[in-house]
Amino acid sequence: MTKEQWQALKNYDKAYDGILFCGLTPSRIVCRPSCRSHARLPQRVTVFTRLEDALAQGYRPCSRCRPDRPHWEGAKAELVQAAREYIEAHSAEKFSLNALSGALYVNGSYLLRTFKESTGCTLLWYHNHIRCEKAKALLGQSELSISQVGEQAGFTSSSHFSRVFKKMEGQSPSEYRSAYFESLNE
Repeated sequence: MTKEQWQALKNYDKAYDGILFCGLTPSRIVCRPSCRSHARLPQRVTVFTRLEDALAQGYRPCSRCRPDRPHWEGAKAELVQAAREYIEAHSAEKFSLNALSGALYVNGSYLLRTFKESTGCTLLWYHNHIRCEKAKALLGQSELSISQVGEQAGFTSSSHFSRVFKKMEGQSPSEYRSAYFESLNE
């Protein structure tokens, strides 16, 4: 192991991900240089330049940094994607952090913090955004009343629907519908 390689491993340098692989001798786990899940001592580390070499010597990929998945963006990105998918699938239901965190087997506070950190928005904002997008599509169908649109989008009352929609879109559902049909007639 060169001095430069050790500095990259010691500093958890993300720039070396995919270039170097850190084999942890006692546990027989191979990690990316940026992985912080295992303590590193120079005498207990074997450096590999190819993942295949580490695997051939009996090391197994770290389950936290996933060096065997080169385009993997990390556990947090995976969690955020799972949260988005859950919210999209359950958008018609009342938002429940307990249900969401339970379905994803993660602490609710950690999920809130990770989602906000990764996306810049809250889970509730995203839930309302998905429902408003569904409502916008339904508002283009003139046979549905405003309250029916709100109900089908997952809102429990038309007043709540109107309040949330106006906050998210900057106009009421009826104003949105009028503008939508005016744009079709132009």
